[in-house]
Amino acid sequence: MLLNARQMAFRKNNNQGYYSMLKLFTKSVVTVALSFSLMITSVQADKATLNQKETDIGVFIEMVSRLTGKTFIVDPRVRNKKITVIAQHEMDEEEIFALFLSVLKVHQFSAVKTGKIYKIEQLQTAKQDSVEVYSEGEKYSGDQLVTRVIKVDNVDVGLLVPLLRTLIPQQGHMAQYKPTNVIVIHDSAANLERIVQIIRKIDKESNEEIEVIELQHASATEVVRILESLEKQSGSSKKAEANKPKFVADERTNSILLSAERKASLRLRALIAQLDSPQKNSGNTKVRHLKYAKAEELATLLEGVADSLETKEGKKATTSSRRGTDKSYSIKAHAETNSLVITAPPDIMKSFDSVINQLDIRRQQVHVEAIIVEISEALNKELGVQWISDKGIINYSNTSPSITSLAAGVLAYNGQSTGSTVTTTAADGTITTTAPSDNGDNGAAIGQVISGLTGALFGFTDGDSWAGLLKILSTDTESNVLSTPSLTTLDNEEATISIGQEIPVITGSQLGSGNANPFQSVNRLDVGIKLKITPQINEGDAVVLTIEQEVSGIAGATAVDVITNKRQINTTVLVNSGQTIVLGGLIDNDVQESEQKIPILGDIPWLGRLFSSTGTSKRKTNLMVFIRPTIISGNDMANSISSRKYNYMRALQQDKKMRGISLMPSTDAEVLPEWDTSLALPPSYEESVKQATDLEAVQSSEN
Repeated sequence: MLLNARQMAFRKNNNQGYYSMLKLFTKSVVTVALSFSLMITSVQADKATLNQKETDIGVFIEMVSRLTGKTFIVDPRVRNKKITVIAQHEMDEEEIFALFLSVLKVHQFSAVKTGKIYKIEQLQTAKQDSVEVYSEGEKYSGDQLVTRVIKVDNVDVGLLVPLLRTLIPQQGHMAQYKPTNVIVIHDSAANLERIVQIIRKIDKESNEEIEVIELQHASATEVVRILESLEKQSGSSKKAEANKPKFVADERTNSILLSAERKASLRLRALIAQLDSPQKNSGNTKVRHLKYAKAEELATLLEGVADSLETKEGKKATTSSRRGTDKSYSIKAHAETNSLVITAPPDIMKSFDSVINQLDIRRQQVHVEAIIVEISEALNKELGVQWISDKGIINYSNTSPSITSLAAGVLAYNGQSTGSTVTTTAADGTITTTAPSDNGDNGAAIGQVISGLTGALFGFTDGDSWAGLLKILSTDTESNVLSTPSLTTLDNEEATISIGQEIPVITGSQLGSGNANPFQSVNRLDVGIKLKITPQINEGDAVVLTIEQEVSGIAGATAVDVITNKRQINTTVLVNSGQTIVLGGLIDNDVQESEQKIPILGDIPWLGRLFSSTGTSKRKTNLMVFIRPTIISGNDMANSISSRKYNYMRALQQDKKMRGISLMPSTDAEVLPEWDTSLALPPSYEESVKQATDLEAVQSSEN
């Protein structure tokens, strides 16, 4: 049996009962030593000296629970282990528990605290259990499992983790969280304390200082490139990453930001000072081949920049006296190679290089699609009766043709008799009578009157004294127009597309002497669809579009000339790439009614229709203009847009080919080849030479 040392200590008395209990305790120790190989040499007020040899781990856990008063839950897998502890000094409860944790760790077990209870389980599964998180100021036993979050202030945790990982046992765990620069470690409290001490010694402010070195003559970018090359050649790349000098060029101020240790900083500053020395000659010449910008436009801009620099620095007087010219620089554009030939002093040359590098960049493109939708409807109705007799005329102007113009045509058809009847007797006695001429026009006037007739026209007459004319007309016109013009242009470049036709408009006429050689002046009028845009790409995917949109067409004709419809929009809009926005529109409803009648007679129900003429017209127009820009940010997007349009046209051609050509069954319609970007590129010079060489080799082998 096991005795509780705490109970024995607190029962100590000065009477004879104390000696009896001590004697009983000594006897019990001997019994336990014989049974479990356990020997407690002495007990003294909450302290005990423990020795164990080949003791079952379950018995050991039970003994520690009695000595420390702690509650343990033992995992079933914690068994079949024999432990040995050799101790020569007395230990209190805290030391006994620390010894207990060390014994568990040696045998790959651990005690995980949950509230006031400890769970005894295998060490490899303990890190996934509810291990306590380290709290500042709280004491933990040496081998107690703890999770600790360590904040690193001056060193990147990414550099520390590989160094510390070798100090963590296999059952432990280490992870880094870069956003807050912390390390999370799961291990024993003693090892964690050692690791924290190592981190604190490493996590110190570096003696490196960041210096800003402004250059007067050399280019900061070029000096940084030279310094980086020298550091690589000198083997400095083999040094620790944290100790490597760092260089950054600030092109705006032509300065170098240097970060290095004090000793290296002195060496590098001396080297930079030597590189930043003025050249012996006052200027140099450089040829800059431009990639995207136009040489002529950039040359004009650079001249303005140089003039501003010379005026600001007060160099104009000194340079003109030295060179005998007004300018110390020269900028010439070579259009054939799109290059700039620049001669300038080093300081101005650096400014030129900086401006060219920022302006000679690839510009984005914008593909703009306009959608124009127009739906119109027109409805006209006419009903009228006109009369003419030898007593009077009933004529209306809201219908055509009028009965007066038709009567004039009839009169012209009948003509007017001229002369008298002539009787002629021939030599043989034959008598010929010639009637007077009527001079009629054979119906030319009537044909001109009814040439523009629409609807039904009925005429009735008694053939002598009166005539009537009935006009009936109903027209219904509908139109549905959809136009989708599109074009692609560079950022901040104006682009125009015009699709339509030219119609002649007579602006004047003139007759020569005697009405001979008539002359007419004709002007050509463009009608159709016009789209003019200037896109400006803003930050993100927004586009500012300056738009001029015009839609025009022929509406009809008058006796004087043609009538055209014109719809125009001038506006500036802000729209995201790929978004469709409405620019403007027109919704027009026009209803007109016209009635002409004879007073009193025209008001008679039903019968009044014979003495009136009615015309009604209704016109409805719906017009909307939409636009959709798409920013082309790369070759893939450009190919995608082009292939979509290409394949659409190819599909239309294939449909036409399947339907065939009318009256030409043996003729095939032309069809575009399949879309393939590689077909658009000609072979390179090297490929052409190789093909020619291979062809010559084949021909020589055949011969």
